[in-house]
Amino acid sequence: MLRRAVNISIARGRMALMSYATLPDLLKPSGAPAELPKLGFNWKDGCAPVFSPRQMELHYTKHHKAYVDKLNALAGTTYDGKSIEEIILAVANDAEKKGLFNQAAQHFNHTFYFRCITPNGKAMPKSFESAVTAQFGSVEQFKDAFVQAGVNNFGSGWTWLCVDPSNKNQLVIDNTSNAGCPLTKGLRPVLAVDVWEHAYYKDFENRRPDYLKEIWSVIDWEFVAKMHVQAIK
Repeated sequence: MLRRAVNISIARGRMALMSYATLPDLLKPSGAPAELPKLGFNWKDGCAPVFSPRQMELHYTKHHKAYVDKLNALAGTTYDGKSIEEIILAVANDAEKKGLFNQAAQHFNHTFYFRCITPNGKAMPKSFESAVTAQFGSVEQFKDAFVQAGVNNFGSGWTWLCVDPSNKNQLVIDNTSNAGCPLTKGLRPVLAVDVWEHAYYKDFENRRPDYLKEIWSVIDWEFVAKMHVQAIK
């Protein structure tokens, strides 16, 4: 029964991707390896006021780069010209390609996360604030619910805000474990927060609740709002 539910979710994800791509620029180029995407800011300066330069160095140039390198090693030329999202959905339910799924999904997840943050953050557009308030009651209530979800996300994983196209494009908070990606559930992500300890340990040690409460200071709400507009089309 569980396997059937997973298959249905992945099928929904594939159908959604036929007319929608979250990060269309994230590709496995033909005849070339996937690359570590450039950030919208200089990681050597950190991401004030939340992340130190050392934390950004470890997370971006070590962890994220390692996923990209392993993706290239496992994918070879088989998936040349495919988007990372297409690769994720193509192998999500293939036990023999679990390693490839993990690397592709972590590449997507990290890229999305790093696009959600910027030094000192950017203000939330009124249109998106209205959407959040309509769904959660207020922005503060949303933040409280999101932080609680992240705190309760046991072990390593991700906490997301997504659009659910199967339910009137409602905004939903979703937790995934390890390399889990909401694309496989047919959800369209608009905000990602990494709750693997490597995302925050240098600056926050094991204090995940503190990290999640501070992350709002660097969220690029303009990017999040853009993803929301894209997701509900």
